[in-house]
Amino acid sequence: VKVIKEVIEKELLFQRGEKFDDVFEEFDEVPLGSASVAQVHHAVLAKKYGGGEVAVKVQRPSIEDKLMGDVANLKRIAKLFRELSVNLPVDYYAIFTELEEQLKDEFDFEVEAASMERMHKILTTDENGEKRESPVVTPRPIPALVSKRVLVMEFLKGVPLSRASDEMKRKGIVADGV
Repeated sequence: VKVIKEVIEKELLFQRGEKFDDVFEEFDEVPLGSASVAQVHHAVLAKKYGGGEVAVKVQRPSIEDKLMGDVANLKRIAKLFRELSVNLPVDYYAIFTELEEQLKDEFDFEVEAASMERMHKILTTDENGEKRESPVVTPRPIPALVSKRVLVMEFLKGVPLSRASDEMKRKGIVADGV
């Protein structure tokens, strides 16, 4: 957790002269979820940030360089196969080039926050531009607490889709294999 807090401080707080405890009243050390690029922690904002529960998504240090380096190596190998006219079922160089482009946005949580806001607008506005109640609830970013590597967003209580699906199968609402 020390490393995660250091990323948050470096990305969000140092330039504003704030400390970790100035922003978060509580911060759960055990992540809610973890993946290859980032992990998410439950936290409670300090009153000056409106209080309330949030989810804090933090990118793992150096992960962008590592994964982009791996993709660059895969591209080099694929280019070699292409130049040697090795008969492969697909053009792996093209695939890895596209993967490289797609991954760039995955590492920028400011892009993700903007996407979250666009999605919210789409869900809460009808075809005439009038406000409407959203058919689904999605978290919104906390604008003052977003950077390239840290995304603080509203915390939504719920059940992971995998557990919801299992529960629906158990109750006979959906059949196995659905």
